[in-house]
Amino acid sequence: MPRPLKIFLAVIAGLVVGEAIPIVWYILATNYFGMFDRDGGGAMGAIFLMGPLCAVVCAIIFGVIVAKRTKKV
Repeated sequence: MPRPLKIFLAVIAGLVVGEAIPIVWYILATNYFGMFDRDGGGAMGAIFLMGPLCAVVCAIIFGVIVAKRTKKV
């Protein structure tokens, strides 16, 4: 598999994982840790604010890690 394709797939995986982290944390916080969210502001913050931010950070980290591991000597 070519190196750019590996880096691209790592960035896509980082976007997916990064978006899922705040959503899973919100579900855990509301169901198991007793956080109360009557108006849904926490869910909207997790999906529309923290989700994209965490997705971009994870995508950059995943892309850099794969780029460093696949570089030619």
